[in-house]
Amino acid sequence: MTVDEAAGAADDRLRSLYAATRDLMSATTRAELCRVVVDVSERVLGYPLTGVHLRGDDGHGLVPMAYPPAVRDRFEGEPPTYAPGDEVYEVYEREEPLRLGAVADRQSAAHRGIVVPIPDHGVLIAGTDPPEEPDDARLDFVETLGEHAAVALDGLERESRLNGLHETTRELMEARDSAAVAASATNTAHEVLDLRLNAVYLRTSDGDRLVPVSVTSETRELYGEVPDITPGSVGWTVYDTAEQRVVPDVRRSAAVDDPPPAVRSLLVMPLGDHGVFLAGDERPGRFDESDVALAQLFADTVEAALDRAEREALVRRREGQLARQNERLDEFASVVSHDLRNPLNVAQGRLELLDDDCDSPHIARMETAHERMGELIEDLLALARTGRSVGDTEPVSLERTVVDVWRTVDGGGSLSVADDVGYVDADASRLRELLENLVRNAVDHAGDDVTVTVGRIGGVDRSGFYVADDGPGIPPERRETVFERGHTTADDGTGFGLAIVAEIADAHGWSVRATDADDGGARFEVVVADTAE
Repeated sequence: MTVDEAAGAADDRLRSLYAATRDLMSATTRAELCRVVVDVSERVLGYPLTGVHLRGDDGHGLVPMAYPPAVRDRFEGEPPTYAPGDEVYEVYEREEPLRLGAVADRQSAAHRGIVVPIPDHGVLIAGTDPPEEPDDARLDFVETLGEHAAVALDGLERESRLNGLHETTRELMEARDSAAVAASATNTAHEVLDLRLNAVYLRTSDGDRLVPVSVTSETRELYGEVPDITPGSVGWTVYDTAEQRVVPDVRRSAAVDDPPPAVRSLLVMPLGDHGVFLAGDERPGRFDESDVALAQLFADTVEAALDRAEREALVRRREGQLARQNERLDEFASVVSHDLRNPLNVAQGRLELLDDDCDSPHIARMETAHERMGELIEDLLALARTGRSVGDTEPVSLERTVVDVWRTVDGGGSLSVADDVGYVDADASRLRELLENLVRNAVDHAGDDVTVTVGRIGGVDRSGFYVADDGPGIPPERRETVFERGHTTADDGTGFGLAIVAEIADAHGWSVRATDADDGGARFEVVVADTAE
């Protein structure tokens, strides 16, 4: 072939390659797009042994997505998945092409060919049979095809993530409290945005730190005990200034103190007055403009959901307070009507009759006394309209609270707290009071050697936590009455402990019930959210 002929063939390939770009950009799924890439490599560029391998869902390994029958025949089945450490995987990591040499025992789609990166997604392997050494021009064509495939895959992922964010917006907006919003947010970031290392931090009521209310399991594996965010850190700066921060490589940034060894990229998005969303990745430069734009849209949605949850929590507290006040008012009004107003009305009627029968200076004083009694009754009714309610709520660690409570309890028993008890939106001091009464109730009824267990309850319809013991338990017929004021079976009991538990739960809008523990003791379940309502 002459130089002019070779140049003409190269021009034809280039025109065909760019014409095929339309097919790439119109593909609606990853599988369809990968099949187009293989077809172009085989039909336009002349590589019958072609394979597209993309990053797997777990983020580790390049999975075969598309290849022609000739490749299946070569491997006598499906081509391999390339794991970290393999030279093909290094093409994906380094984004540098690789020429494959003729190695007889090599597990490759082509014994002689090229591997080019599909940036951020995987690799394209191209070879011929019989083996040919690719020239620089053909290598450029394959690299161009890989770059076009990356652009098309970026578009598909962006569209998929936008659709995913749209679908999960309702879930975020329906979350009952800030802890539920945080849990939904970390799950959405993991599943939709492919951010395996992420966490939602929310501020405490005193405002001196941000606590990790929800984190992914991968983040826990990396950090162990996930630390709080305190002033001076990059996360606190984002919270304080309400300005997002992208750190391409934490190892080269003075803003990140003591980063985890495996984390290279860091993305921190503000969540208004609530806290921050934080995401990391093992690769440097992981977050491009598209990632940041999607993360900003996501963070705005999470912030709106937190605003809504906070408003609705306030409304629920006020509605609960009003309902309890009305109940007290109704109860007191009943007592006043039957035990005070009726006799007072009788006395006033008799006094009018007496005034008709005789003229005495004492009658006026008696009328004044009756009027005063009426005023006192009205004042008492007004007093009944007030009541106790919880203060400001915040994400409170159940584990830390119950461990602190246990230190104040006399006895030689033991405490067991499940790893996943997490946080609950509560008035911290009232929650501590609730747990103190439950723990002391266990010690009072099960003895000093009691074992108290604290864990999380959850399911489709409800979520919350429980406190259980290995004592004698509570008979079924008494499980409702144990929360009544004055009810006790202990010789030195006051009968107010469990009543206080019920009042504190009710003040938060929660419910509490007594049931059996797994080993036969008593178990008190505090239901924080009941989605079946």
